[in-house]
Amino acid sequence: MPALRALNVLTAALAVALPPLASAAPAAAAAPSRPRIVPVEVTGDGFCAPGPNTRPPGPLTFRVSTPDAAGHWWALMRLRGAATMDQVRQEFADSYSPDPAVSLPALRAVYRDVDFRGGASVTPGAPVSVTSVFEPGTYYMSDTALEGATDGCGTGRTHLQRFRVAGPAWPARPAPSVRQPRRRTVIEARTTAGGGQRFTMPRSWPSHASVVVRNRAEQPHEVIIVAVAPGTVDADVTRYFDALENGETGAPNPFGATIGGMLAISPGRVASFRIDLRPGRYCVLSFVRNPRTGVKSAFEGMFTTVTVR
Repeated sequence: MPALRALNVLTAALAVALPPLASAAPAAAAAPSRPRIVPVEVTGDGFCAPGPNTRPPGPLTFRVSTPDAAGHWWALMRLRGAATMDQVRQEFADSYSPDPAVSLPALRAVYRDVDFRGGASVTPGAPVSVTSVFEPGTYYMSDTALEGATDGCGTGRTHLQRFRVAGPAWPARPAPSVRQPRRRTVIEARTTAGGGQRFTMPRSWPSHASVVVRNRAEQPHEVIIVAVAPGTVDADVTRYFDALENGETGAPNPFGATIGGMLAISPGRVASFRIDLRPGRYCVLSFVRNPRTGVKSAFEGMFTTVTVR
């Protein structure tokens, strides 16, 4: 199997169920330069996350953008225990075997060996700022590959960059003095009493969205934001996904452009992201596969329709 794409491993359904990434949101206003914000531009040639190879522990924000019309996915991850990247790459490959006896144990191994720490799905003119708290250790940033890691940017752009976190924590960060803080939108991924998984979140979002994501479920989850037709409700999305699973082709497709969002975080993790959205109707989804069934979570109900005002 060729080098794996960081988000495609988790959201392969996007290519089947939804239109490709497209620019459908206004550009975010440029934020004043502040410490611990790392700009990352992702292109077909890769990316470069500037800064020291060894970073202090604590919160770190990556402001991810792309000029490419097709959009990009950029992931953050850490390996657990004695797992190696070669081992994890093989687990990812095996998790797509057509044989469930191979794919499901491999998928569970991926979730066991990889601590997913977020990342960004981005389109031109709609950068996403994603923030996570980093403890001492070694982390990876990836847009298309799980091999050939560079320490820092090396001689230019890369598809897999490694960085280390060590030393004393960042000093206390001064409160912003220019802007009022955005109103936060809180999303929780939860496991239901019946063993299913669902999002809980407000049904109304501000257009300048500052989103906190808490994963209280039993598997990794992401937050992908997709425009939907006016008036679309959860039942319309359910009917469409059910039709796809049953091989029906005549079901109305409620989805428009994929706007962007935050990639997967592992159970027990909290991360946040910022994105600017036009007013309208959207669907918030997670396509990360269920390790018991192999089905993409959105098809099992891991989505919520919302209104941006």
